[in-house]
Amino acid sequence: MYVISLSAFTVMVGVGVIAPLLPIFAESLGASGLWIGIIFSAYSLSRMVFLPVAGKLSDIHGRKKTMLIGLFLYSILSLLYIASSDPVQLSAVRFLHGISSAMIIPVAMAAAVDSSSKGEEGYALGTFNRSLFLGMASGPIIGGFVSDLFGFKATFLAISLLGFLTLLLTFWTFPEVEMRRREVKTAVNKRITAALLFRFINSMGRGSMLSFFPIYLGLLGYSAATIGILISTNLLVSALIQPTSGKFSDRIGARYPVALSAILSAIILILIPKTVEISFLLGLSFLLGISSALAIPAIGALVAVEGRNGGMGQLMGTLSAAKSSGRIVGPLISGAIYDLFGGGIEGIGIAFSFAALLSIASLLIFLLLEK
Repeated sequence: MYVISLSAFTVMVGVGVIAPLLPIFAESLGASGLWIGIIFSAYSLSRMVFLPVAGKLSDIHGRKKTMLIGLFLYSILSLLYIASSDPVQLSAVRFLHGISSAMIIPVAMAAAVDSSSKGEEGYALGTFNRSLFLGMASGPIIGGFVSDLFGFKATFLAISLLGFLTLLLTFWTFPEVEMRRREVKTAVNKRITAALLFRFINSMGRGSMLSFFPIYLGLLGYSAATIGILISTNLLVSALIQPTSGKFSDRIGARYPVALSAILSAIILILIPKTVEISFLLGLSFLLGISSALAIPAIGALVAVEGRNGGMGQLMGTLSAAKSSGRIVGPLISGAIYDLFGGGIEGIGIAFSFAALLSIASLLIFLLLEK
């Protein structure tokens, strides 16, 4: 578990480096609000299509082999950001980068569940997710300071170097889980459907927030480093809480953690565009981290229990694909809303209200189906 988590942590540092910078970098290339949505969605679109395929490949050929190929492609493609000169090229790079990333994190997630005991799926995923979120929390801080000191393009070079470092780390230390050679059973029941729909709809709202939160902070005059710190606070809090939250969901089930997460998220999303003081924004980022930590291990555990029958990689890939599909639709709709209402703070406020409604909708659908 520690070796798997360490590999995931290093990869997610690279992913987190991009988070606070990509919307601003896209605007510098002439991207409109809708184009920003397209750029974010391109990454998620390719992930959505390829995640179940990558998971299936890892079930057949092994987790380690699949991850090594993904890491090699991820590292090479990171350099292409530097060569992008317009929104079309940037979208193409994001699309290809999404394919490579689909071969890394969900496969490692499946390996983490494979190594856990029955009844501890939530705790295993919470522990694994802690490494993911710690990596993502470190990334924005690194990316913000590197951007301030050396410019946008230097951050993409850093991502490529981190990718190659992780490739070597994985080659030497990542354990190969022995695969069970049986027919994969992936019959979808109501609980799996509830988990997938919640992940999809909830990710629409989260994707909308991630697309425009950096722009909102930029409109308020905050630097790239400050934006990175605010985003990192959210991720760091979520990382620290997830193992405990996962253990909690193992004991009482997913309904209460998911309900609390969705309601808290909706309130925070409404408050963010009404807040300008750094201390209050920091507090909201802190609470947003708590809200995500409550739901993610609980939803993952619902799917992981089914994966015990075989096809863990494919099911984890499908769950991740539900998240990616939400990240496709959400930014596109929010980008259109942002443009329709004239951009600026008013447009962001409407987009965030839309995200809050999605959070509540995801909860209602989950409660209706998960029984």
